[in-house]
Amino acid sequence: MADVARAAGVSKTLVSIVFRDAPGASEQTRARVLQAAERIGYVRDERARMLRSNMSTDLGVCFSTRDPMQHDLLDGLYRATANTRYNLILSGASQTRTQEEAIASLVAFRCGALIALGPQLSDERLLAVAQGVPVVCVARPATAPGLDSVTSDDLTGIRQAVEHLAGLGHRRIALLYSPGDSGSAEREAGFQQAVRALGVEGILHPAGRTSADGARAMAEILASPGPRPTAVIGFNDRCAKGALDLLLRRGIAVPQEMSVVGYDDSEIAQLDHVRLTTVRQDTERIARFAAERAIQRLSGIYLESQPAALFIPTEFVIRETTGPPPQTD
Repeated sequence: MADVARAAGVSKTLVSIVFRDAPGASEQTRARVLQAAERIGYVRDERARMLRSNMSTDLGVCFSTRDPMQHDLLDGLYRATANTRYNLILSGASQTRTQEEAIASLVAFRCGALIALGPQLSDERLLAVAQGVPVVCVARPATAPGLDSVTSDDLTGIRQAVEHLAGLGHRRIALLYSPGDSGSAEREAGFQQAVRALGVEGILHPAGRTSADGARAMAEILASPGPRPTAVIGFNDRCAKGALDLLLRRGIAVPQEMSVVGYDDSEIAQLDHVRLTTVRQDTERIARFAAERAIQRLSGIYLESQPAALFIPTEFVIRETTGPPPQTD
């Protein structure tokens, strides 16, 4: 700031007034100071400014580098905060960096609030973090007082898929679930509720979130003794795509011999050579509500009438991978 003051021919106090947008400087002086700052390449230290004001406008976001849906959520968070004074600070969990480490770095960075995409930490650990900084969980319902969450209505989303398949005539339906992943427990519960209500046979089979997981699980189902399912629901679109690829490699026609449903309505599902029937998650609304809730908590806003857990409706999208079961079934 002293350099800017010398370049503009004014006092350092006047430079401070201009940068703080405080009264006490004419428009002509403000313009001269800002031009001088630009000319010498001065950039304000926002971190120092926030420390002086004892308030952070940073929203820390913990995400997985390997989850395409979370990348969509990140895009939504950037759009949700574009015209606000809040900034996103990203910290990724990867094969070599745990979610615990990613969250710890955001806390150490003194973010004002934390948005955790698909957190897999225990409630106890998340509550411990929430003692120091507000925590909003995304794609995982809040199960403990002190945590906020925004997620899809996974119970309804899976029910929509099962109802669609049962309506086509399917009586043996498999769900490829992903043990331990966010949303898996809710989708398993919704699946079991739906098959019981509709009087169809439900098969739960462990898989995962990748295409390789889906292909492996589909191969295991085909190798199992007894009647095989005539329809399969993937944990997500990538898992369903892996199952679809395996079926096609085995010469099993989709949907004539086996129907396949995904979850997310990601870019994979929309590809012309895939055209996957799927459950669409409204990532734009999820991201917007997550950002709004984090900003509310950072600002100290709390309404008793406001639910800690928000559930965003899903939409079922019918494309070309589902149809009636084979007549011989």
